[in-house]
Amino acid sequence: MNARQQPVIGITERGDAGLNFYWEKEYGLQDCDGVILITKHLSTHFIERAAEYNSIVHATITGHGGTIIEPNVPPADESAKLFGKLVETLGTDRVVLRIDPIIPTFSHVATAKKVYEALKGYNTRIRISFLDNYPHVKERFQAAGLEPLKYSFHAPLAGRMEMASFFPGAEICGEPGMECTGCVSERDLRTLGIEPPKSLGGFQRAACKCLAVKRELLKHRGQCESGCLYCYWK
Repeated sequence: MNARQQPVIGITERGDAGLNFYWEKEYGLQDCDGVILITKHLSTHFIERAAEYNSIVHATITGHGGTIIEPNVPPADESAKLFGKLVETLGTDRVVLRIDPIIPTFSHVATAKKVYEALKGYNTRIRISFLDNYPHVKERFQAAGLEPLKYSFHAPLAGRMEMASFFPGAEICGEPGMECTGCVSERDLRTLGIEPPKSLGGFQRAACKCLAVKRELLKHRGQCESGCLYCYWK
């Protein structure tokens, strides 16, 4: 760790690290003690680049790749093959399977469960969350000919808890009323070879649980090329 009292962990939450490699050019990357890269677009090139850094990779595979919901995302079977290469390259401790977000209907949960069953044997960490139903997300679903979800923003807690039970051992991300684990946690710091300081400055926001030591490495503000209907960017 550098001379600062607090570690700094770079992260790519504003876009897709497998599409936008600006994170490698970001001036602040040189000051980061480690990096957490989040992508739906695994590739040999991305895996090779990630391996050059003190990194943890969150590979997002929801089962909807190539469908109207994620039109420009690779299909799950293609991503699954590269997921194996990612684990082989980085090791199980440095790979997280993100099934995120899960659309909270039982048919969509069944799709997510197929991904879980297909890839849980790699023994990586697994993270799930449920779709946040922004007004513009409702409009996108309707425009695509899909029935909009009927809940307001978060699905009812009882339903989320029941659906989460279908994914034993999975960490939960950003779900009010549920036990959550941040994308940047003390476990992540230790995986990156950083002993967590006694004081880490608290969390980012309610229900997030990310330690307040992360630095965004992507500066674009808007939807990426994946075109996911559920994207929080308008």
